[in-house]
Amino acid sequence: MLATSWPSISRNRVIYAPLIVACAGILAACNTDPSSATTEKMSCAEDATPISQVQGTGPVSPLLHQKLTVRGVVTLVQSGNGVYMEAMESTGVSDQSKAIFIRFQDAPVDTLQGSLVVVNGTVAELGEGDNTLTAIVDTELTGICKTGHALPLTDIMLPLEPGEREALEGMRVHIGGPLVITDVYGLQRGSFSLGGDGFQFVPTEIMAPGTETATLLRENRAWALAASLPEPMRGQDLLVVGNGVDPVSGVLSHDGRGFRLTLQTPVVAQPVNFNLPESVRPGDIRVVAMNLHNYFNGDGQGGGFPTSRGAKTPAGFGQQRNRIGAAIKVLDPHIITVMELENDGFGPVGAAADFSRLAESTTGFPWKVARPVDDRTGGDKITVGIFYRSNLLTAVGNARTLTGPEFRRSRQPLAQVFQPLPDGERILVVVNHLKSKGSCPKSGPNSDQHDGQGCWNPARTAAAEKMSGWVQNLATAVGVESVLIMGDMNAYRLEDPINTIKQAGFTELMDNKKTYSFVYAGLAGTLDFAFASPALSRNVQRVFIWHVNAALPAGTELPQPWLRFSDHDPVVVDLRSHQAVTLD
Repeated sequence: MLATSWPSISRNRVIYAPLIVACAGILAACNTDPSSATTEKMSCAEDATPISQVQGTGPVSPLLHQKLTVRGVVTLVQSGNGVYMEAMESTGVSDQSKAIFIRFQDAPVDTLQGSLVVVNGTVAELGEGDNTLTAIVDTELTGICKTGHALPLTDIMLPLEPGEREALEGMRVHIGGPLVITDVYGLQRGSFSLGGDGFQFVPTEIMAPGTETATLLRENRAWALAASLPEPMRGQDLLVVGNGVDPVSGVLSHDGRGFRLTLQTPVVAQPVNFNLPESVRPGDIRVVAMNLHNYFNGDGQGGGFPTSRGAKTPAGFGQQRNRIGAAIKVLDPHIITVMELENDGFGPVGAAADFSRLAESTTGFPWKVARPVDDRTGGDKITVGIFYRSNLLTAVGNARTLTGPEFRRSRQPLAQVFQPLPDGERILVVVNHLKSKGSCPKSGPNSDQHDGQGCWNPARTAAAEKMSGWVQNLATAVGVESVLIMGDMNAYRLEDPINTIKQAGFTELMDNKKTYSFVYAGLAGTLDFAFASPALSRNVQRVFIWHVNAALPAGTELPQPWLRFSDHDPVVVDLRSHQAVTLD
């Protein structure tokens, strides 16, 4: 699995090549006409408004809409858009930024980073809402006073509160370490996040919901900083959540939504080890829970793309399918519980049949899918599923499913009793996928209560309570004591739905283990769980989350075919069977 003891790994690898300075496209070539020398000398000598006065001490310039002249050194060129300019005397940190963005509607040629320039224009705030970028617009370049000027640089450290970031808006900064990568979701587009306080967890992963979670979240955000890789730096190598990073330098730019460090130095990160999972022991049964990240196979005959939630093209689905197949081969499971499977029935061209064929082709063993009575799988576009090796296990009776108002938003749970061949102890396997935290209502009990649990918490909790009672009654009805519940609960470890399942008498198998299965907005947490009844807990040999998805960027070249097959990490549980079984 991915190495998680990040500080112990030596830092000895340059991940990205140095930035190639963009020279084309912003300011006029003022030195080409000898007759312009006097004009240029005058413009360089004329009075200019200090940039710090334009910025002021708040998020909005006190000189908004005024026409004025500013002078400074170009520290960053954004071709076709504008430049960042910083005052020559810029040293140290104060409560007023000494840099500003200069927007050019028409981009002249021959501008060099490091030029000392004079610009006339109007003060504006770019962007929407409270988080805007102070800028000079409707600009006119009146002189290039010097080229090859030394670029200013201010040393800073994380954490940075919002007011402190505002006081550095547009400035060229050097951020000391230790730093760690906390998010790589947008790495394909050159975006990632840095943190200055180590690997960050979602507040409700490590503390009970309540008002204190908002405080912790604000503290986490103060330690985090979005970063941007200019085009020449992209695609050189792989960055992974948890990588330690050496100090970096760049311009604290702004995209109209928030601050972003546009890097101007190489990113030197720790190397990452991609470890294979431990093999299942002879005689054990391996159960794996996989969120498939929308496994949609079109019409099952090569057409039907783009699909409503999954792959856009046949080639895209083929890549997704190959990665999932490679993960199945490495994990060598005997039962696979899945989430986000296309809900299109159990016919020969459906997603369930296709997944069974994938498992067979990658493992070399026969697989079947557990089918509920009347093939009831709900009306959602996605469903859960249970697949099993039919040469090793037999399904006892039909699979069962639970309907009701509690599952109008959550996917309805699916349960199947299995018996290891020839005469092992029967186990009841259940898979569930609760409502996500998206599409939030604006009011009512299911809106965000600002306690760290997000929206739809009552809906998830009600579904977890209903499911837990149903599983207990079902186990009694079929005479099975060993119960395993797995799935994507869309709730972090200390939130109400997880506590509800535990209070019903089920043990959370990774409790007290500092792990995660999902990374969102730079914070890691566990959404994917395994719960066991007391009888089954005694037979658990090994349980782990295989970190091959959540910490890695999507849409990038990866060194192993089983990496990033989903956005959730799979959960693996190895169970001891009372009778020896044959695995081949």
